Amino acid sequence: MKVLFIISSSDTAFWLSEITHPYWHLTEREVEVDFASPNGGKVVFDPYSDPHFERSLEPNDLVSKGFLSDKKTIAKLETTLKLKDVDLSEYDAIHVAGGRGATFDLFPNEDVAKALEYFWSKDKVVGAICHGAVALGNIPDRIKGRQVTGFTLEGDKQLQAMFGSGFIIPHYPQTVLEGTGAVYTSIQPYTPKVVVDGKLITGQDQSAASEYALALLHLMTGHSPVTVV
Repeated sequence: MKVLFIISSSDTAFWLSEITHPYWHLTEREVEVDFASPNGGKVVFDPYSDPHFERSLEPNDLVSKGFLSDKKTIAKLETTLKLKDVDLSEYDAIHVAGGRGATFDLFPNEDVAKALEYFWSKDKVVGAICHGAVALGNIPDRIKGRQVTGFTLEGDKQLQAMFGSGFIIPHYPQTVLEGTGAVYTSIQPYTPKVVVDGKLITGQDQSAASEYALALLHLMTGHSPVTVV
């Protein structure tokens, strides 16, 4: 199986664990993963998502530490595919990562819209997490009435209060999702939450990166190893 990851090209950056955790859980189970971005080439991650940064918000993220220690995985962030040039038919699922950058260049975005529409029309898995959920606003008719989650407006307001007036978020995921008519739900920020509605899967924020990744895998395979008695 093969999954396409969409990552923001914006200098305002993506969130590292929303790439590294899904990458680890999928590749560990022999799923191929390619990285794509609107512009192609190098993408940058938010320093606050770097576990080595002295003010990191995820200093205990061993998965990201492992990813950053491997030259081959680091190289994938330097050479992402240009989204509009990708042969979407090669993939079984699509995953949209978050980070503040997603709110700058993943919505509205015609190439992102075309990619999401393709996967949806082929009855393939469509996934997005955190601020990456804003990308679903590109296909409003598809997600209208669907159960979704994503980074909360409360969380965004907290970030803007913390970092000041220069911390711009042009499109709030919760606002965009609710504007499409999707049924948005959330819990307290930075508490793991994943919502699966058919072949649509969304994660609230980076705290759910691993739970989201495994649920994405189970959705792709049509099988969960968990038996509830």
